[in-house]
Amino acid sequence: MAGIEFDAMPGAHVEYRAIAFRSSDLALHSRGPGLSTLVVGGATLLSRPERHLWAAHLPRGSDDLPELLGSAAEVLGVQEWADTLPVARAYRRGPIFLAGEAAHGFRPAGDAPDTGIGDAVNLGWKLAAAVNGWAGPALLDSYEAERRPHALMDRELLARALETRRRFGRLSAAGAPQDYLAGFLRGEPALTDDLGLGYSGRYAASPIVWPELGTPPPPHGPEITPSTWPGGRPPAVRLADGSQLFDRLGPQLTLVDLTAGGDGKSLVEAAESSGLPISYLKLDDPAVRASWGRRLVLIRPDQHVAWRDDTVPDNWNTILNTVCGH
Repeated sequence: MAGIEFDAMPGAHVEYRAIAFRSSDLALHSRGPGLSTLVVGGATLLSRPERHLWAAHLPRGSDDLPELLGSAAEVLGVQEWADTLPVARAYRRGPIFLAGEAAHGFRPAGDAPDTGIGDAVNLGWKLAAAVNGWAGPALLDSYEAERRPHALMDRELLARALETRRRFGRLSAAGAPQDYLAGFLRGEPALTDDLGLGYSGRYAASPIVWPELGTPPPPHGPEITPSTWPGGRPPAVRLADGSQLFDRLGPQLTLVDLTAGGDGKSLVEAAESSGLPISYLKLDDPAVRASWGRRLVLIRPDQHVAWRDDTVPDNWNTILNTVCGH
């Protein structure tokens, strides 16, 4: 309908089969109720919320099907497709926006919904701002600028994970012993979201995030450094009264003020006089001071940092215009 074309990932063409089945096989459930993903040979099993319900994704023509289903399984449906990990060339055409699987086809890894959730959260608050009259013309355009690069990065991580699973399946089919397979997995790069992508990722080059000079802390490594660097999500902190800091943030913009004298109050009043919906959160909490790094932090509705500083800026209206897309 929008006429937007998709770009496939080079070399990612794989033909898959998806099988929905119900099984009470204790071997599948002995790992605990929290199980979400299980790799068997070259196939991936995903548990579903409904009891004994599973989805299996495996390359078409794989011989793992009997092993996956067992004798007591009830097959509910089978679907086949050719997966190329496509990403839309544009996320917007006029009044039409693409999000989730309409913007990127990342099957068969249905156990990683972060990219789609991030799209919905990012687009949702910007559409609300436009409807409520405080969005500038560049705010809706920033949706593609922020989310499409994340889809491309997430696609690379997913392709790496799928290739590891395929190699594992081939090694297993070739008769590799268990200790060899374990060593192979240990030698592979981490398949988790160790680059801070998806829902919690940093928008490093966003046109609606006020830039900060200097070098940001690395988003990956042996230890991730909590930070309020602009574009990322701030550290989650349990306050001294037992409440969570994120639960104290307002539904729209929020200015978190850690100054001793409440310096941010004047900034909030200036924003309100311009018609912007903004909440003021004055805190005096040691844990927040230790991890947030700045005394004044402006948080967007999607809980990403839009701006931060230690002192009241002289160009506050310019900052607000940038954050709101004017």
